[in-house]
Amino acid sequence: MRGRELRELYEGGVRLGEAARVLRVDHGRALDAVRGAYAPLRDALVGEELRSIPLGRLKDVTEGRLRLGAVETAGFGSVGEVFGASRYELRQIPGVGAQTADQALAAARQIARAVEETVSVRIDVDRPEPRTAALVSALYRLVEAGPELPRAVEAAERYETRLAELLPVARPATSRLRLRLVLAGSRRREAVRGAVAELRALTAEAAADLLREPASEIEPWGDFEVRSAEYCIVEEEQRRLAGAPQGVS
Repeated sequence: MRGRELRELYEGGVRLGEAARVLRVDHGRALDAVRGAYAPLRDALVGEELRSIPLGRLKDVTEGRLRLGAVETAGFGSVGEVFGASRYELRQIPGVGAQTADQALAAARQIARAVEETVSVRIDVDRPEPRTAALVSALYRLVEAGPELPRAVEAAERYETRLAELLPVARPATSRLRLRLVLAGSRRREAVRGAVAELRALTAEAAADLLREPASEIEPWGDFEVRSAEYCIVEEEQRRLAGAPQGVS
């Protein structure tokens, strides 16, 4: 390869590394947006469910060790009310000590975690509201990216890591002077040639791995009405791969 071709190859590798980084970062931001939009909807459902659970369930969780008489006398009637209280607020109740307050809160949080795993956020296309619209908009980016997105993100992470190792080794090939200096040693010569060859193969492979279709002009909410099943599938897949929330329907 000539000097110009080598420089173009190297610069292409730099651009590939940046494209891979942008894809990885954008994907992370999209997942964060889904989590952020999902959380208030989930929390509202969890809170509603906890308010329907009688206070006595806290005693069941602690196998009867928790004494709730003073808490009940103070007007607490549900697990939700205890869950929403602070340790300080519970300690202000006459007859409630530090141990009782801590046990009550720990039991309420345990029940809340169990409820959180069972709640399901339902999006009613006929009755949109700001919180569900925010979730649909967040999911829209992932749906539009298509089913190949997880594979593309995985490839981007692989390329980014490998290019960080490869580009410094291949860089001498972009300059005659630098190339002349390193070619004096056979080991370095082979390393540069190997890096250039791998860089060429990597950029060709990435063309297939990272190309994405342009985003549609359809508005997210209208798109959800048409492809609601895809939104659920994408949400579940992203949750499985990256710990995103579950339970959108």
